[in-house]
Amino acid sequence: NNLIYISVKDKYLGFLDTGGGCTFLFREPLLSYILHIKYFQMDELNFMDKNVILFIGNDYWKNKIYNFDFKHRKFNFIEKLPKNLISHNMYNKKHNYSLLDVFFLNENEVFLFDTGATLIRNNINSAISFLDGIIFDKIKDDYKIILNYDDDGNPCLIIPEIIIFNTIVKNVKFLRRHENAFIKFFTKITGIKHIGAIGNNVLKYFNIVADFKNKKFYTKD
Repeated sequence: NNLIYISVKDKYLGFLDTGGGCTFLFREPLLSYILHIKYFQMDELNFMDKNVILFIGNDYWKNKIYNFDFKHRKFNFIEKLPKNLISHNMYNKKHNYSLLDVFFLNENEVFLFDTGATLIRNNINSAISFLDGIIFDKIKDDYKIILNYDDDGNPCLIIPEIIIFNTIVKNVKFLRRHENAFIKFFTKITGIKHIGAIGNNVLKYFNIVADFKNKKFYTKD
């Protein structure tokens, strides 16, 4: 399903979400004392598998370098940048939310870097990318649309191609979010204007080094 989980303790897992705010336990509250992580009851996360107990948000990566190696399914902190990397812009202003450039429908746009962008389809959690409802509705007659794509009845568009990290990615699915979900609401939270989120249905093609301290994305082979 292209979502990222890392081992926490014993059989338990943590869910990596660069589109989320803070890190917290939402199940197994007694482990809070062992892991030294706060517990919050968060019913909105009950859709996750029962062995997923930790939500890992942006404070986890603050001022650090993290390798999101989707190609080899390896996700870990690194101490210094490897050689022979290709540099890309990272926009990071508030609460360690990171955004990136995407060439989208012949325009240079900014999207949230969101490893946690998720839909539930046929009771299965999967990675997806998001598009603000205002943009979605404006272009929906020009592209292939799939109605009722997720279990909540939201539609998705298939965009023939986008360019991200200087790479063409074809036939990208974008799920419709509410009007102004990104253009106003998340723009206010991040402090950076953007129109949607790029999830792991796109990021899965890359080996990404995210330098959150110096605010740079890098890609490597």
